[in-house]
Amino acid sequence: MTDPVLIGKRLRKLREYVVLLRRLRSRPREEFIEDPFVIGNVERYLQLAIQVVLDISNHIVADDRLGAVEEYRDAIRLLGQSGYLQPDLAQRLIPMAGLRNILVHDYLDVDRGKIYILLQDCLEDFEQFAIQIGRRL
Repeated sequence: MTDPVLIGKRLRKLREYVVLLRRLRSRPREEFIEDPFVIGNVERYLQLAIQVVLDISNHIVADDRLGAVEEYRDAIRLLGQSGYLQPDLAQRLIPMAGLRNILVHDYLDVDRGKIYILLQDCLEDFEQFAIQIGRRL
C-alpha cells in the first residue's frame, strides 16, 4: 500500500517548486534567456519538480504493483492507464522524463528558448498531478 505520509511530503515539495517556478516564469523572455542566474534556477527547480513526479509515480507503481518500469516514463504511463492520473495529463507529463534526463546529463545542450516556452505551459500540469495524486491518498 502506498504510504500517504511519504507521498504527501513529496507533493508539498512539488507545490513549493511550482511556486518558485511561477515567480521565475514571469520574467520577460529576453531576461530569462540572457540571465544565467534565472535560467540556472529554472533548470534546477524544473529538474526537481520532474524528479518529484517520477519518484511519486515509481513509488505508487511499485507499491500497487501496476506493472513493470524500464524507463522513467513508464511509471507515468502506468498511472494514466490505472486511473491514478487522467490519461491526457499522463500524456503531457511523459515527455518530462526525457527533459529531466536532458537537464541532468545533457545540460550543455539545453535550448533556453524551449525551456522558456515549456515553463509557460507546464506548471499547471504539475499542479494537476498534485491534485490528482492527492485525491487518491
